[in-house]
Amino acid sequence: MNRVLIIAKRDYLQMVLTKAYLIGLVMVPLVFGGLFLVGSMANRGGVKDQRIAVIDRTGVSATSVIMAAEDANRRIPFGGAAGFRVIPNYTFEEVKPDADEAAQLLSLSDRVRKGELFLILDISSDALRPSDPKDDSQKDRVRFYSNSSGVDQVGIWLSSAVNDGLRRVRLSQMGIDPARAPELLREVPVVSKSLLTRDPVTGKVEGGEQKNPVQTVVVPIVLAILLVMVVMFGSASHLGAVSEDKMQRVFEMLLCSASPFELMMGKVLASLGASLTSSVFYIIGGLAALAGMALFGVAPLSLLPWFFVYLIADVVMLSAWAVALGSACSTPQDAQSLAFLLILPIMIPMLMLNPVMQQPNGVLATAMSFIPPFTPMIMLMRQAMPGGVPWWQPWLASVDMIAFAAVVIWVAARIFRIGILSTGKVPKLAELAQWVVRG
Repeated sequence: MNRVLIIAKRDYLQMVLTKAYLIGLVMVPLVFGGLFLVGSMANRGGVKDQRIAVIDRTGVSATSVIMAAEDANRRIPFGGAAGFRVIPNYTFEEVKPDADEAAQLLSLSDRVRKGELFLILDISSDALRPSDPKDDSQKDRVRFYSNSSGVDQVGIWLSSAVNDGLRRVRLSQMGIDPARAPELLREVPVVSKSLLTRDPVTGKVEGGEQKNPVQTVVVPIVLAILLVMVVMFGSASHLGAVSEDKMQRVFEMLLCSASPFELMMGKVLASLGASLTSSVFYIIGGLAALAGMALFGVAPLSLLPWFFVYLIADVVMLSAWAVALGSACSTPQDAQSLAFLLILPIMIPMLMLNPVMQQPNGVLATAMSFIPPFTPMIMLMRQAMPGGVPWWQPWLASVDMIAFAAVVIWVAARIFRIGILSTGKVPKLAELAQWVVRG
């Protein structure tokens, strides 16, 4: 153990005291924070008043549609503490329809290209008639024209407002006082809440709180990305570093003082130390940033112990695997051909982020959270979701991870023992399997 710690200390200091590590440690949050700030400022500067031309071919809908759109536009919230709108403030211009429809739309399109208009809203003459969903010819009763790449978001907001205005006209035609239309059409808020749970100790029913979008979406994604980033930085470097040390015959000298298993475990512990250092730095910085923005309440403090449990298990598994793969290669260039074996356990859970967030307690998400290579990220995301997971699942998953990590270390040690002194071409997967069997 003393030799393992000596090797771990040497590799740890060599790793964390390099300029690349220190610059990366500081630059990553600065880059992400800078991109967020630049995006916010660009959004703030780019959101300006926009003008929409409304062509009403029914002759009676323009006023109601414009009123409904203006009401909807006023309800759009500002972008948080920065005090800027996430959607522009729209003004409306009613345009009388011409007999030559194509010429009129062409003239208005030219105004859009010149920047005088943002969008052309064209309400057809039969927009107030009852529609038949099966009739494809009735699908373009209301259309808009724009050259903006972000018009899809506007279309969602505008579609609701236009339909609200058309409903007001229909109610008026049915003899209902137009002044009562907003009251009749007022939406009832639909609030999303978390599932109820029963505390296994006290028996008290808990949950049912209103979901916070930050806690529902942002927190799970940030935790997953942080876990992936720290694990990759701490583990992937061994793939090329070990093969480079092997090429320079460093291990031939070290094997005179330590066994192959001690060398491998020393490097794994060094990687674990570097990963813990990075994660503590990022977590403290993130908590400080949340406190500065008065958002400390959304910080998942109860999940931090589990985050470190998953981090340790993931780093140990992938670092041992990276050391073994690196030892099987003669040069760092050869190691790149085996890099996919190291990336797969991380990329597969990343590809499953959307299904897991849609159904965190579904069959797929639950099953994947008990497959050890995928457990750290999937289980962490499921725990970060408002509904959480049954109390026993993280503990059972932890047992699975510990058992799997022990198997990975055993397999990696047998590959490392042979690979560290082997030379020649990069071994195939079948040859690696033979190394594991022969030992």
